[in-house]
Amino acid sequence: MYLIFYWTHTISWICWLLAFLLSLVYYNKAVKSKNGSPLEKKNVLKERKVTNIGAHVGAVGILISGGAMASIPGGPKWGWFNFSQYGWLATKQVIFFIILALVVVSIIRSVRFKKQMRAEEKEGLSDDSRALWKKAYTWSVIVYLLVLINTVLGLTRPF
Repeated sequence: MYLIFYWTHTISWICWLLAFLLSLVYYNKAVKSKNGSPLEKKNVLKERKVTNIGAHVGAVGILISGGAMASIPGGPKWGWFNFSQYGWLATKQVIFFIILALVVVSIIRSVRFKKQMRAEEKEGLSDDSRALWKKAYTWSVIVYLLVLINTVLGLTRPF
């Protein structure tokens, strides 16, 4: 049973990292597009979609599988927040809870952006929509960077 949750955890993590890479690709395409063009809007919407899917799959998959791995009898006995024996894991868990809080903020920013987009009836992005998207994207990048830090902690177990 442990292996099922381990691979769910790993696949969720890979999905999150792939979403980060695709998000960067669509961000660059959107920034390189002419302001207000349909192509800019298309790339912005793709970036938001990839980020939302990646964050949901990654966060939910890791939360469920990580909790299961810590709770089931098979596999390593790391437990929950065992600060004295596994400082790296406790640090990862604290960072993950911060990530979850920031994912909520990112989702709120993304919803504001989508509401703004629906209110507009033009083919491209308005300056207001572009500003909301950049704020949402900034929060997403912060989350992605924390995911990368967690990845390094998980792979190296430095302390």
